[in-house]
Formats: sequence, C-alpha cells, structure tokens
Amino acid sequence: MAVIVSLFNVTLDIVGNSFLLQTGFLKNFLHLYNRTEHADITHHSLQKANEPWNHILTKVKSYDHLVSYLASGADVRYYFNVSTCIPEAGTTSGEHIQIPVFGGAVKLFIASKSSDDGRIIFSQPRYIDRKANDLTEEIETLWIINDTAIVFWGTPGFFVNITQKPKALYCNWTKGEGSVWIKETKNQKQITSFNEIKSVLTSGEKVRWVINMMDCKCPDGTLDDDCSRNYLGNIITDFKITVNGSISFSSSMTNFIPLAWVYARTIVFGHIYPNNTANFLVSTLDPTTWQKGDDDLFILCPIAVGSKGAGFFATDF
Repeated sequence: MAVIVSLFNVTLDIVGNSFLLQTGFLKNFLHLYNRTEHADITHHSLQKANEPWNHILTKVKSYDHLVSYLASGADVRYYFNVSTCIPEAGTTSGEHIQIPVFGGAVKLFIASKSSDDGRIIFSQPRYIDRKANDLTEEIETLWIINDTAIVFWGTPGFFVNITQKPKALYCNWTKGEGSVWIKETKNQKQITSFNEIKSVLTSGEKVRWVINMMDCKCPDGTLDDDCSRNYLGNIITDFKITVNGSISFSSSMTNFIPLAWVYARTIVFGHIYPNNTANFLVSTLDPTTWQKGDDDLFILCPIAVGSKGAGFFATDF
C-alpha cells in the first residue's frame, strides 16, 4: 500500500547538506516577524517596448518578508536556474543530470510564519512532450527554508507512479541562486464580505484567498497547532454557486515529500457563505490511487476584515 504523507505532518530541516526529517509539520512554529524598518528588498520598474503597461517588481531577499507578502495576498513570481546551485551531497561529478531552468507564479502554497523553523512549499507541474509518443508530466517542488530553497524535480508520469528518480539541489535564493519577486499593483483591494466576493467573481475577475489560521478554528480532534500557525493560499479562478447560495471552489497541487520519497496530491476545498464565513477542507491523497490519508484538516474561518481569518483580495491581474 502506498504511503500517504501530508504536508501538514512533515517538517524538513537542513543539517549541513543532508535532510533531518521529523513529524509534526504544524508544530513549534513562531509568530511572523513584522520587521518593517529594514526591509531587504529591491524595486525594479519593468516596461516592455510597445506595450501600454508598466508594473513594479519587488525582489524579495528574506524569508520573513516573503511570508509577509504571501499573507497579504501578493502576486509572487519566481525564477530558478538550478545550474547555479550547489548539488546535493552524494551526486557524482560524472552523473548526467538535466538541471531545470523554470519560473512562474506561486499558486497554491503552504507557509509557516517564522524563518527560525518555518518553510514555504509550492509546486509547478507541467505536461511535456519530449517525444511525440511519450507525453508525460514533470513536477518541480520547492521547499523554501529560511535562505535555502530545496528544489526537487522529476518526471513521475501521468499516474505519478515513477518515484525512484527525483533529484534535488540546494539553492541559496537570498544570494542570487534563484529569484523571487512581488508583482505590485495599485489596484489590489481586500474584500471583506460575501456579497463583495460574489460581485467580483461574477463580474469575471479573479479573487486571491489567504487563510491566516491564527483566527480560525478546527473541530475537535485536530491539533491546536494545525489550526493556528500557518498560511494557506491560492487564487479562485473557477467557482460554483451552490443551491444554498454559497460559493464553492477548489485548489490542488502535486508535490514531492522527501520524508518517504513519494509524491502527494494536496486538495483544498473552499466554501464561502452569505453569513461572511468560509470553511476549508484540506485533504492529502496518493496521486496514483487517489487513496485519502487519515489527516484531513477542517478549517472554519470568518472572512477577514484585517489580517486574521480568511482574507480575500480583488486584484487587477
């Protein structure tokens, strides 16, 4: 039987160039550091020729600032040329490895609040056609731990059942081995009611959502730390208005879990209700068999007016 491992039950710490794997992903996290007086960021104004837009990219250089931006609903972009990074221990110089060069926008993410023992996890899956009759899926998973981004990559196939060949490299993303930016916009607005969220979605706009679990609740049987010390977020691009008037949506990612050297599929089901509350169910499944794990996480939140609860943001994407 395949091992199903949830991102909410795994921690990954770095000791030298090796992994120290522990259980309890959501335990022992500290509160987010709000260091604003010495922001370690760089602004870049980028404008392409003959295009009528101009936007600002803020290059992020610290874990705490990256978490702070994610928590505020920012549009986070990244680029990694992994050949600039130091290989993991045990990779021989004669071994042929195809080093990925990739980038994109952070979609579904899980983040803890402190650089002391925190991590940010997101993934980028793509379908590739290296050969005409060999269409398959390639997945890069990033675990950002303080100033280190561990990049896992592999080609697990359509059924995500080829797990013996993933590779990993360590990148110091704060020192130029990879780049992370915030795409700033003057038009982002936090929307604080069900009616506003429905109005934005039904007018054809996207809505970014971020759960600050500090002000959310979980039912009995869930560890307190699981529902208080993390962020979870993505973008609502597709939705359904149900018969009871609520708005339902879902997000998912397939990511690599180094604990058992397996892939896992994380699915978040969201429901927004007319009484200005939002419920979320986070499930982890075996991506090959779709067998569910035993650690579903139920999250019950108010729609945030400030920084706590479930925050929703309308943005001119």
